Amino acid sequence: MSDISDLSNAGGLITVRLHPNAIAHDNEFNDWYNLEHVPQVTALPGFVRTRRYFCEKSDIRYLAWYETADETVEAGAHFQSLVANPTPWSLRMRGIYGDHRERMNFKLMCDVANATAPLAELHATGAPWMYIVHTDIPDHIIDEYNAWYDKEHLPRCANIPGVLRARRYAAAACTSGTVAPRYLTAYELTGPDVWESPAAQLARKTPWTEKMRSLFSNTRRALYQLVAPNVTHEQAVKMQRPATT
Repeated sequence: MSDISDLSNAGGLITVRLHPNAIAHDNEFNDWYNLEHVPQVTALPGFVRTRRYFCEKSDIRYLAWYETADETVEAGAHFQSLVANPTPWSLRMRGIYGDHRERMNFKLMCDVANATAPLAELHATGAPWMYIVHTDIPDHIIDEYNAWYDKEHLPRCANIPGVLRARRYAAAACTSGTVAPRYLTAYELTGPDVWESPAAQLARKTPWTEKMRSLFSNTRRALYQLVAPNVTHEQAVKMQRPATT
């Protein structure tokens, strides 16, 4: 495993899945996110870095990936004030995406990097592809589930050629009004075919993996492509427009 101390200053994660009611609004939607919303949010105290992904086959196509200092940032006064006091552009966009929205807040549980991963590049831009698994697991096997992931599954998967990093999270909150899965695992990849490669299939084929996967419920999987690279907190602060008087 690589030394990931330079990447591990984010103990929390906020994911926001959104898309406009009509594809015709995609250009403005992306402009709003990239020019206003991501810099505005990421400049808030407690935010570490943000990037955005897209999955055409997902029920909600766009994913904003906000890495935070810990899972308390989402409920904090700074973020909640931004939510309660949207800019005119943000208010307009709320009417455009409507109910096509899901926001979740997570706590980091485990983080494993590939021994050969270019960590500086990963820190600067974010992985070009990311395979995400959401799932629930029965409460009575949580301890075994955690042991399987941390001792076997994540280390095996993180060392698949083309996998840059593997992380898993437990949800602290979901504000979408839906019954979203509690657990999230993210595999950061160099390309779209990595996860179905022979090496990846072999890494996932163990008796313990077969047992645990048979107990998954409310599971959803999606492969996302990077559409906007990392913006760090420091970069976002510099992007803020000066206040007018």
